[in-house]
Amino acid sequence: MGGDLIPETARRARGGASLMVASAFVFGVVGCNQAATTASAPASTEKVAEAEEEVEFPEFAADAAELAAIPVNDIVKSLRLNATAIKLGQAVYAANCAMCHGEDLGGSREQHAPNLADADWLFSGDHLDSGGVIKLPSDIEWTVLYGIRNDHKKARGQEADMVAYLPEFRNEHDTMAYGNMRFLTDEEIDDVAEYVMQISNQPVTDPGKAGRGRALFLDRANCYDCHGDDATGNPALGSTNLTRPDLYLFGSDRATVIETIKQGRRGTMPAFEGKLRPEELKAVSVYAFSRALKEPDALPR
Repeated sequence: MGGDLIPETARRARGGASLMVASAFVFGVVGCNQAATTASAPASTEKVAEAEEEVEFPEFAADAAELAAIPVNDIVKSLRLNATAIKLGQAVYAANCAMCHGEDLGGSREQHAPNLADADWLFSGDHLDSGGVIKLPSDIEWTVLYGIRNDHKKARGQEADMVAYLPEFRNEHDTMAYGNMRFLTDEEIDDVAEYVMQISNQPVTDPGKAGRGRALFLDRANCYDCHGDDATGNPALGSTNLTRPDLYLFGSDRATVIETIKQGRRGTMPAFEGKLRPEELKAVSVYAFSRALKEPDALPR
């Protein structure tokens, strides 16, 4: 979503390969909405140390250090490696992730942190043969390593935030990319918000406004660029499924939707590369993968 008051200008500016530059109409963003420079909790906590030392059946478990050299997608295929990773990963999660995503991985509206135990994974889709439909532990590992919109050069979502439709709320990056033009009038923003209410099965007060909003969504407002014609989003870009109000991390009521359009959203998550040991990075990714809903045959053979 985002773009230019003249649709063709916006489309030429982006082009096919530069779709990642399009702003995502992100009501929900992966990661805790904390400052990008926030330091993580120390990895070497007592819980992590205990997880590495206390194994109920040592003959069936790997040493935690073994995880460091093994691809995370292979760890989950081994009973021995997976058991160790889940035990260690649970402790790493408690020390570093639960403060935003909750002890039960259920997410937090206050922290704008998503539910990690459902099947809706933003910033995912690395499996080539399925076109990203099959989700992998490495999808999670990638986000854990680099985080979301922080100062890491490989951070996810750097070019796909929800741009503010009012220029006074744009950050420097978005001003450089989109200029200081106003994309929509107040009346048009209301129309788009009404359409969002309609497609998310919330009360609609004016079907006529929703109809005008749909026309804008699919054309001049350029919302479809990131959310698709059906508004179900693009996980690779991190754009939210707008038909699911439960996924709107900043709120799904009309006032919040209008605020999102006007002011934009740019949630962040810190990068854990260099803050966690390699085996801890892999373990917490495996643990999150084990808790997330997914297809029964989610891994390639």
